[in-house]
Amino acid sequence: MLIMRAFAETDLKSEDMGFTTPSYSLIDLFARAERGELQLPDFQRDYIWDVDRIRTLITSVLRGYPIGSFLALDTRNSPVRFKPRPLAGLDVGSVEPGLLLLDGQQRLTSLYHAFKREGVIPTVDYRGESIQRRFFVDVRAAVASDPMPVEAVFAVDTEGRVRSHFGPEIEDGITCREDMLRHGVIPVSLLMWKQANDLLVDMAANEELREPVKLFQNEVLRWLPAYDVPVIRVDRSTSRVGVGQIFAHANSAGVQMDVFELLTAMFANEDPSFVLADHWAKVERTLREHPALDEIGRIEFFRALALLITSRNGHATGHRGDILTVSLQDYLAHVDEMTAAFVKAAAFLTQRCILGSDQVPYASQLVPLATILARLAEHPGVLEGEQARDRLNRWFWSGVFGELYGAHAPTIRAGLDVQEVTPWVLGETEVEPRTVADAEFRESRLLSANEDSGVYRGLFALLMARGARDWRTGKAFDEETVAELRPRFHTVFPPVYLQRMGVDVQASESVLNRTPMGRRTDVVIENNEPRRYLPRLQSKSLLDDAEFDAVIEGHEMCPQYLLASNWEAFEADRRSRFVGMIEYAMDKPVIRDITQEAVATDHGE
Repeated sequence: MLIMRAFAETDLKSEDMGFTTPSYSLIDLFARAERGELQLPDFQRDYIWDVDRIRTLITSVLRGYPIGSFLALDTRNSPVRFKPRPLAGLDVGSVEPGLLLLDGQQRLTSLYHAFKREGVIPTVDYRGESIQRRFFVDVRAAVASDPMPVEAVFAVDTEGRVRSHFGPEIEDGITCREDMLRHGVIPVSLLMWKQANDLLVDMAANEELREPVKLFQNEVLRWLPAYDVPVIRVDRSTSRVGVGQIFAHANSAGVQMDVFELLTAMFANEDPSFVLADHWAKVERTLREHPALDEIGRIEFFRALALLITSRNGHATGHRGDILTVSLQDYLAHVDEMTAAFVKAAAFLTQRCILGSDQVPYASQLVPLATILARLAEHPGVLEGEQARDRLNRWFWSGVFGELYGAHAPTIRAGLDVQEVTPWVLGETEVEPRTVADAEFRESRLLSANEDSGVYRGLFALLMARGARDWRTGKAFDEETVAELRPRFHTVFPPVYLQRMGVDVQASESVLNRTPMGRRTDVVIENNEPRRYLPRLQSKSLLDDAEFDAVIEGHEMCPQYLLASNWEAFEADRRSRFVGMIEYAMDKPVIRDITQEAVATDHGE
């Protein structure tokens, strides 16, 4: 706490940069919130913190540790640019605020409800279900070690029953003052106020609790009312864009506000009659007509919009800060163009049999794809050329099988791709985009790629796009049949059967052992080996031997190996075929890193 006190005595001024950094006690902040002097901008999301985060926050305060700074916009004696609302649970009437809390809502609201009134906090459990909790401190546990153990703070429900698995064992719960005295616990809601001393004095009458109470008063309670938090006060003259940029880069321990919510407020500031949420709803209805775009939400859309605008200005970027520079005029000028580009992206995916969001290798790759298509639309007919189509296709599959959009910084790569792929596809340069140049695929990845990987989903789509048909009906997998067939990437050799034969679990579950099948088709397979279920499927398909063999071949597998249930030959043959497919899609060699020794081990030899 001494550190906090020393920090509180400073008032860091940066007049040229438009902010000051005074410190306020929590008691002062609580009072300002109750008076309506400190409020939230209406675009802030609702209070959403869970029990564990609240408990950790309370513990940090009780230890005297810093909890980060708050960010507020000074609105004194100036028109309020953002509609205000009070902290959750407060009613301040029509009071105009002097400060708008831009960042820190979750922390301040949590602390206010924990330390004030009855201390009851509306929160959520680990499942996201709404609950109410009140927090207590076990006095003995709090002073048992330094620093105070996290376990010293525990939660009870509205009936007083302990709901923290590490809390004290109090069978009948905490329902009255006598229970608190008997068990040596004190509500967090009393700690900053006179009632805390009264309760602790009575608690010290118990000889076993006398020493812990004394230590608690000296090490925790003494300093708590003076606990300070630095507040970055942004000058009231700061521009709209400036406020957005400051908010975007602020370091926060809380839940960051959705950039869409900030844009909502900014657009309303430009035109009070414009409601972004209503306009976005129309855009979203168009996007939802295409199932492959289901993971493209408002943030992804605005990231693509920022990429489009910045690319035309010379350097494509789609970071949070770039999104916040989009004006209402920019939005209205480009929203229809961007919507049309995403529809074209959906058509691009459909051509490759990527028909739903669960089949999209990387949703993050759709952002640069749509932006590139928007830029290419400036050159009508360009994608009618074979070279342009091939290059765009090669970039897409390089991103998928190179797994480059599963990396930690897809936003950076998206900007580079818009910048580099567009002129490459147009034939303005022969320099390969970095995504194409960087992409590599190792043969061994065919064994480890699971259903959450882009490789898994990419191979699923490639097989369908190359003409794979359902084994039971003989129908191709396409936009017209997907609702009927409901295909999934099902195992060919049942893993149970393979594992009985001594095949490695990873190999038996790998993409090498999977192929597109309709839901009614895979029911026929059950746990039977191929030579047992294939005749049944053929009889249902009404195809002759040659026709049925052709259907199996369309899945990049040899019918003879299947009909003989020869896993070793099947696996080696399919691995070779998959390598060929990927090499064709990426237009570069696959790194072959599977040895015969490894294959023998997988086969249990």
